[in-house]
Amino acid sequence: MKKSILFLVCALLGVGGSLVSTTDVNAESVSKGNFAQVSSEEAPVYDQNGNATDVALQKDSTWQVAKTQNINGTDYFQVATNQFLSAKDSFAYKNRRMVIKVQSLDGKDKAVNVYDHNLVQKSDVSLASGTKWATDTVINTSNDMPFLRVAPDQYVAMYDVVEQTFKATI
Repeated sequence: MKKSILFLVCALLGVGGSLVSTTDVNAESVSKGNFAQVSSEEAPVYDQNGNATDVALQKDSTWQVAKTQNINGTDYFQVATNQFLSAKDSFAYKNRRMVIKVQSLDGKDKAVNVYDHNLVQKSDVSLASGTKWATDTVINTSNDMPFLRVAPDQYVAMYDVVEQTFKATI
């Protein structure tokens, strides 16, 4: 009887050789990589000194960002060697796939506010409190407050998220 209980405890705790297989997962993989999305109709590309080149990027195109650099008081996202996209023509984001449940800070029955990529509240759309949404992208305010995308150019503030579920593949 004592051996059976000991075996059960060891199995539950993952002790005991090859009975339980574990896999380490790096939490950073949830939000790995920085990206920029063009938000203006056509975004000029600049060199490392802030001079416009003869290249322009299309609206809604997305680019992996190597680094963010401040040139003459404006943030630029490096999208290629010596090619930078202005933060005035685009916005930065990270991939972050999960399911969220939203609830307004103002109460369970109040609708949850929705914002665009400039973090301006939209007046024509809101989310019902207590509903779940798939999200794949996070953008941050200058104070690092995350906003999660629930539809094209529709974001909810992290302070309205009451539940998060991450799905990972191994």
